[in-house]
Amino acid sequence: MEKVNKTRRISQKDNYIWLLLALMLLFFISAVASELGLDILLRLMALSLTAIVLVAVWSLERNRFPLSSRVFVTLLFVLVEGSELFFAHFKLATLQLTAIMVFTVGTIVVASRQVLLTGAVDVNKIIGSICIFLLLGLAWGEAYLLVERLFPGSIPALSGDNWRDHVGDALYFSYVTLTTLGYGDISPVRPLARYLAYMQAVAGQFYIAVVVASLIGAKMSGDKRNA
Repeated sequence: MEKVNKTRRISQKDNYIWLLLALMLLFFISAVASELGLDILLRLMALSLTAIVLVAVWSLERNRFPLSSRVFVTLLFVLVEGSELFFAHFKLATLQLTAIMVFTVGTIVVASRQVLLTGAVDVNKIIGSICIFLLLGLAWGEAYLLVERLFPGSIPALSGDNWRDHVGDALYFSYVTLTTLGYGDISPVRPLARYLAYMQAVAGQFYIAVVVASLIGAKMSGDKRNA
């Protein structure tokens, strides 16, 4: 008698469901690690986030990106995330941060194509739109760190030699700005940082009002037609 293979594999029917769960768990663990000062755990979280994004998003782009390209992207960003001592020794932290931000933006582009430009709307794609929203906050947080490195004093709360020490503050400021909460405990004080902040606030409102609402509306219309 044949054994039934019950192994769950990530596919385009559920990849964003797994990605959302993983992102929520990783953000929570990262917050706890920061609270307890567990630097090693924070490094592991960064590697885990890269791995999860690669599996959940990039690995499914079989049509547009051949296997060799996807393997190259995987190896490149494992190298970027894992070679902390190399980048620190040669004072290439800005290059490292730039590469990570480019990867995040590239992931947003790939995910947007999967969610917004292909096939019928289902629950996975609606959840995918939420994942893109979270990735937008991540990309903007990296942009704030990069601006602070290039123009010291742009966001005083993020100043320091090691940008990784301020990742938590950058993400906090990014998501607060993206959702227009505006607590004011972290503030940009130079023109470029302020520009990024108000553009992020505009993008956040536009995304929620147009993209997510449109996807949910299309899903409900499709359900009514199939009823």
